[in-house]
Amino acid sequence: MYTLLMLLSNIAGIGGGGVAIPMLMFFFNLDFKKAVAISSFSICCATVTRYFWNFSERHPEKPSTTTIDYGLAAVMMPLTLIGSLVGAFIYKSFPDLILLIVLTLILFLLTIKTYQKYASMIVKEAADVEKAK
Repeated sequence: MYTLLMLLSNIAGIGGGGVAIPMLMFFFNLDFKKAVAISSFSICCATVTRYFWNFSERHPEKPSTTTIDYGLAAVMMPLTLIGSLVGAFIYKSFPDLILLIVLTLILFLLTIKTYQKYASMIVKEAADVEKAK
């Protein structure tokens, strides 16, 4: 069950952290910190797999370039590493309950933002359809 849900999360582009941690805690009775570690490892494995899977794919509008934007990756990587270091410090410093509350709030806020974006896209697409008529 876990593998199937992680597979679907990866295909959907969710990444799986918000799905994997609660599932690991529920199905495998892991404590929060162990679930985060296993979730992070599975996300890392999925990312490496997707990288190699998409390595030879070409951009649909620019056949001479790959779909992977290495310029963007070069800009994002230092910030990702800094975020990982800060996250590791917070992970070690705070107890499970506080981390669980903070991550639940973040997931809730991201859900609200995603829904707002969805609603605005639906309105925009409906307006575009009306213009096309």
